[in-house]
Amino acid sequence: LGAKRTIASVIAINCTAIFIAGILIAFAGLIVAGAGVFAVYQILTASIAPASVPTPVAQITEQVVITTRDISIGEVLQADDLTIADVPVELIPRDAERNIQEVEGKITKIQMVSGEIVLKHHLANPTNVSHDVAFIISDDLVLMAFPAQDLMSDLNVLQRGDLVDILVSIEEKITPVESDPEKLITGEETPPETKWFTFDAMQAIEISAIIADIKYQEEDRTTVSGTDINQEIQPTPQPSDVNVKAYLLAVTPQDALVLKNLIDIGGKFDIVLRAPTNIQFFDLDPVTLEYLVDKYELETTP
Repeated sequence: LGAKRTIASVIAINCTAIFIAGILIAFAGLIVAGAGVFAVYQILTASIAPASVPTPVAQITEQVVITTRDISIGEVLQADDLTIADVPVELIPRDAERNIQEVEGKITKIQMVSGEIVLKHHLANPTNVSHDVAFIISDDLVLMAFPAQDLMSDLNVLQRGDLVDILVSIEEKITPVESDPEKLITGEETPPETKWFTFDAMQAIEISAIIADIKYQEEDRTTVSGTDINQEIQPTPQPSDVNVKAYLLAVTPQDALVLKNLIDIGGKFDIVLRAPTNIQFFDLDPVTLEYLVDKYELETTP
C-alpha cells in the first residue's frame, strides 16, 4: 500500500511538472510570436512612414538690382524703376548689376518685366554716341545723323524722344513748254525757269539722341541728349549755352538715302514738333508758286 502511494505521488509530481513545462513552452511561444509580430509591425511602419526631412542648409544670398515694373525697350531707367533684392548666389548671373546708381540713367536694350534681374549687357549708355545708341533701334532701321540748321534747333526746343516732321524746300530749274510758233520755227530755246518746291520729306520721326556743344564755364564739351560724356557734375546749362549740332534719327535705309540726296542737292530744312501721341500720316500737297497763287487767289501781271 505504501509503495502504491509512492508511485502515485511520483506520477502526480511528473504530471504536474509536465503541465508546468507545457505552460512555460506555450508562454515562450507566445513571447516569440509577439516578438515576431512586433518585428513585422516595425518593418511595415518603417517602409510606409515618410523619410525624415533633413535640416535645410541656410542659403547664401547676395544683393542685386531688379526692376519694379515692366519696362519697354529703349526706356531710360530711373531710380523708381529699380530696387535691391536678396537672391541666392547660384541664381545670380555673373554680370548682374549690384548698384542702383550704376544703372540709373541708362537705356534698356531689351524689354524687361517686373522683378527681373538687371544685367550689364542689357543696358546702353546714352552718352556713348558711336556704340550704344545703335542698340535701341530695330534690325530694319539705320541710325542717321541729320544736321541741325533750322530755327527750332537754334531755339533748343527739341528733346530726345520727340516726334518730328522734316520739311524741305528745293530749287529746281524747269524748262517751260514753248507755245510760240515763231520760236518753234526758228528753234530758239526758252531759258529755264527756277522754281521752288516745298514738301514734307519725313513724318513722325523720333529723335533717338541729340548731339550738342554745351558751354560750361568757358569750355565746350560735346554731349548727347544734354549729358556730359565725361560724367562731370556741371550746372544746368541755359538754352543760349546749348549749340545743337545734329540729331540722330532711326529711319529705314530708303529714307536715309532720300534725306542724303536732299542734303546733297542743297535742300533747306525745317523741323516741326508733333504731339507725343500723334503718329498719324498727313496727306499734304507740295507747295509751289502756282499752289500759292491758286490758294490765295493772287493776281499776276501778264
